[in-house]
Amino acid sequence: MNCEEIRADLTLYCYGELEGEAEELLEQHLAACPACQQELLQLRQMLAGVDEAQAEPSAELLSRCRQALHEITAPSRAPVPFWQSVWERFSPPAWALRPAAALGLLAIGFAGGQVYEQRSSLSPGPEQIARVRAIQGLGDGNVRIVYDEPRVRTVSGSLQQDEIQTLLLAATREANDPGLRLESVDLLRNRCNRDDVRQVFLQTLLKDQNPAVRVRALEALRPYTQEDDVRRALSAVLLTDSSPNVRVLAIDVLVDRHAYDMVGTLQQVIRNEDNDYVRTRCLRALGAMSASPGTF
Repeated sequence: MNCEEIRADLTLYCYGELEGEAEELLEQHLAACPACQQELLQLRQMLAGVDEAQAEPSAELLSRCRQALHEITAPSRAPVPFWQSVWERFSPPAWALRPAAALGLLAIGFAGGQVYEQRSSLSPGPEQIARVRAIQGLGDGNVRIVYDEPRVRTVSGSLQQDEIQTLLLAATREANDPGLRLESVDLLRNRCNRDDVRQVFLQTLLKDQNPAVRVRALEALRPYTQEDDVRRALSAVLLTDSSPNVRVLAIDVLVDRHAYDMVGTLQQVIRNEDNDYVRTRCLRALGAMSASPGTF
């Protein structure tokens, strides 16, 4: 697919209306095309603004529209039975029933509004979130997120709020768009002191399909190389990550943090590494640690 075809499908993609194969092809193109990623970001920002500006119709307007639709679509009036004609002749006038009907509608509307307000105020749990669609940093520690629950919702707030952090973690783990995962990692990177954030970043480093997202997760984990789980992840990255850039960054992190206990892993990398540049960086790292490259 070329850029013109991709951009023609972006609106459908934002609303989750693309078929599985078309969505997969579009996401593959997005992962390698910065111009289309920017186009998608601008479209999501516009849709978020439209979503915020939308107005709910009043109950009176809905009632009038339903009545008009009923009158237009109703079939021709059938002959009126005798009992109905008697009722119409002797029933109370319509104006006498209006107060009771109005009170009934008011009570129903109030109860429905209370239920909706209570549901809207609840913080979304991971099981409620179908998909995070857009993330926008607002500055001063605030963020705006568009997500499905199951309809599209927009929530804005501080990065300190549990609801915001839950959504960002869900986007880091589950968003199909690598641009969204990248932005989520950037927004959460200063919160790696929290165990739940650090665990999600470790999974991102080891399993995310996009090397740029893995690089950001590794950069965020740089201050925590003294932690055992982070060191184990770095060893796995050095030995198994498919991207030379990610492997080189892992070497740099270990050198910066004087991780002497990783010498054995670096020596193993030299024995197995096919990329000459990665091997050279490994040799330099071992030299900086005054360690032998070993037998290879």
